[in-house]
Amino acid sequence: MSRHHPFDVIVVGAGIQGSCTAYQLAKRGQRTLLIEQFDRLHTRGSSHGASRITRFAYVEPYYVAMMKDAFRMWETIERESGKKIFKQTGILNVLHNCSKGFVHPVEASLREEGVPYDVLDVKELNERFPQMKFDGKVQGIYEKFAGVLRADLARESVQNLFLRFGGTMRTNEAVVEIVPGSVIRVSSRKGDYFGKKLVLTVGSWANRVLKPLGLDLPLTVFRTRVLYWKITDETVDYGAESFPTLAGFDVSKVDDFHYYGLPVLEYPGLFKLCYHDGALIDSPEQRDSVSYDDDISFIKGLVQRQFKGLSPSPAIIENCMYTRTPDDNYVLDCHPLHHNIVIGAGFSGHGFKMGPIVGSILADLATDCKPKHNMDPFKISRFTKPKSSL
Repeated sequence: MSRHHPFDVIVVGAGIQGSCTAYQLAKRGQRTLLIEQFDRLHTRGSSHGASRITRFAYVEPYYVAMMKDAFRMWETIERESGKKIFKQTGILNVLHNCSKGFVHPVEASLREEGVPYDVLDVKELNERFPQMKFDGKVQGIYEKFAGVLRADLARESVQNLFLRFGGTMRTNEAVVEIVPGSVIRVSSRKGDYFGKKLVLTVGSWANRVLKPLGLDLPLTVFRTRVLYWKITDETVDYGAESFPTLAGFDVSKVDDFHYYGLPVLEYPGLFKLCYHDGALIDSPEQRDSVSYDDDISFIKGLVQRQFKGLSPSPAIIENCMYTRTPDDNYVLDCHPLHHNIVIGAGFSGHGFKMGPIVGSILADLATDCKPKHNMDPFKISRFTKPKSSL
């Protein structure tokens, strides 16, 4: 497309958010270009890997409402692609250091949105999940309809649907310049592209792309480890038919931690158990070189205290990245100066499962449609402190 015959929308970044956005736009009849700096299914960002947890459980009711749509949209993607992406396993939210009578905000949000769940005490946890050891002030919230998304398959399926609906994709083309205007020029080393609207879903490269456009968001990038633990006792069943996904929290904040786990689905005989945090890095290129092992040490201790039949050290260690905002809410908004540039950023380690609804929202913003969900938590303006009137 030339300046005189531009694309309706250009999407930069083909992780799960950009791929879902491009798919939504092409499905709506928009002439859409999707540009990715690496290969289609690269492992350099935040969307790669075989599995991601999906769940309704959130403290914030607006995320629970979004997940209702996301689950339905994943079903549509499965139907359109003919691929089985979702595996229902349930999720066990393990709440550590609970006081007697404690009611977690997640429970209140699930109740408010009509999502079924069970609250389990220590005795019930040990009976239902003999793979783990529960003692002390622990409570469980079990959500039956949660499970696992096959992440690489999901991203590939969405991209294939985008192409089927008439989209154009360019890979191995890093964007080197963006020139705003009524028609936006997006330049790579292979050529210039022109579009009426632009959506930026560039993950950990967000501020590198946004700063030349006059926008500096308070984003921090973390290298996080994905850890797989060998099952050493065959009588302990961590398979997906017997064991749920996990999310563990310290509700007292005395020992502030958050871990997550997934049953055996990726590597035979390996259970996925990880720390939901990592090492702060200055740039995505530092992902594999930063020295930081506190995350591994924490999970080693957790394995020893709480899990049965696992090796004391991880068998496989892989790297991923989180791009976080100060409040861990996403950025889904238009550029404050260039309203035909839409930004999706800061997914803070909990964005993959939201891909379809995030893609729909960003597609709405790029086509001047009002999203059905509350956008206030995701506005860029929340980072701008009001000036004193003194």
